[in-house]
Amino acid sequence: MRYSISIYLNDEDGYVAEIPELKGCLAQGETLLETLEELQIVANLWIETAEKHGRKLPNADLAIAKVKLLSQ
Repeated sequence: MRYSISIYLNDEDGYVAEIPELKGCLAQGETLLETLEELQIVANLWIETAEKHGRKLPNADLAIAKVKLLSQ
């Protein structure tokens, strides 16, 4: 499943990245590559925990399709 990623510069000369569809799923690092690697680890843990607790994963493709439909 694909999710969107938002990347921001932080105030301390690094980056913050998050996956908005996965509430609270964010990571930070000094370089963009480090930040994205950390985000992948956090996302995997987020999904693993959600599945362990029987939570339904957000469907990013469905959300994007709804936005496209509403914007027509």
